Amino acid sequence: MRRLWACIVVILLFTHIAPSNDAKFSLNDILYVGGSGEGNYTTIQAALNDAKDGDTIFVYSGTYHENLVVSKSITLRGENKETTIIDGERKGDVIYITANGVKISGFTITHSGWEDNEAGIRIINADYCEIFDCVISENNRGIYGMRAHHNIIRDSIISDAERLSNIAFYYSSYNHLRNLTVLRANWTGIFFTNGQHNKIENCVVIDCGYYGIGIDYSQYCTVSNCTMENAANGIKLYKTHNSIFYNNTITTSKGSGVTLYYSTGNNFSWCEMEENTYNGIYMKSCGDNKIEKCILQNNNICGIYIELAAGSNTVRMCNIKGNHQLGVYLKRCSAITLVNYNNIYNNGWGLWANASSCDARHNYWGTIFGPLTFGLLGDGIGWDGGAKVSFFPWQLFEIEW
Repeated sequence: MRRLWACIVVILLFTHIAPSNDAKFSLNDILYVGGSGEGNYTTIQAALNDAKDGDTIFVYSGTYHENLVVSKSITLRGENKETTIIDGERKGDVIYITANGVKISGFTITHSGWEDNEAGIRIINADYCEIFDCVISENNRGIYGMRAHHNIIRDSIISDAERLSNIAFYYSSYNHLRNLTVLRANWTGIFFTNGQHNKIENCVVIDCGYYGIGIDYSQYCTVSNCTMENAANGIKLYKTHNSIFYNNTITTSKGSGVTLYYSTGNNFSWCEMEENTYNGIYMKSCGDNKIEKCILQNNNICGIYIELAAGSNTVRMCNIKGNHQLGVYLKRCSAITLVNYNNIYNNGWGLWANASSCDARHNYWGTIFGPLTFGLLGDGIGWDGGAKVSFFPWQLFEIEW
């Protein structure tokens, strides 16, 4: 009998001690800043100093005059992005991140210093960080990354970069920017240089002093479903290759909607470049780029202006209409430019080639008589400087695609 009771006691002990399959154990803590809870921290940095990797720091609404250094893989979460404010008081970076896997959300981040690359958030040699549901405004730079890879910035408002860019990444790859509203940068809305496989999608970029989106010395990048308005140039590429631009709208640029310099192998499709002060697209010293199924209309100079092309560029199945001077202008392009299956009409002049070779067959020029009416009925074509243009056969009716 004693042995029986001993077995029952042992079984009961193990039943209470042993975890069930549904039990969840966590070694991570939640630290609280502000509010009225007993033991809450009064500064965010004090909580950061005490936190360990994997912890969450929850910050109650209020204004915190701090310059934070985040050197641990933590989650920093504000109670409300409109009312939880980190103010750098115009000195240094507001938040300086050096750890991988940091997550920040629910804050207004403002008033960085103005020296060099000081920023609302600076990410240095840190990967797999995520910034979302924030307002980042009135900083020297909004977000600045250096050798920072695989980071996500999403669902935030980044505005009023007072000296440089709202977002800038240098020597950084595989970063993903999405669902951002980027407003009023003194320099560039979003800028990447010396990186690859960076992605920008579903962003609105408005009122930038220079470029809406600038990508230099990069490759295999993607910009999709974005809107750029009222910049010097909506998109600027410099020595950028093999990148994709899909379903973007670029309007009311003070210069050209899109500019490319020394860039090759890029593809623009289903984009709209309208009502820009200069050209819809301008290319210089570029080759092997494709412009397909795009709308280039109502630009003040040209729909497309290509000069000094060393490789063959392709313009195919586009609507090129209502541009005030020229639909397509080619200047001293050594390789043949392919301009085929486009609707080119209601421009000042359909196509002009200067010292260039162009295959302009299979286009619709606004009339069944093709381009031979010299602009009297539809859009005409012309050439000078020893240019060569082939334009027969042409399409008799507007092309649908």
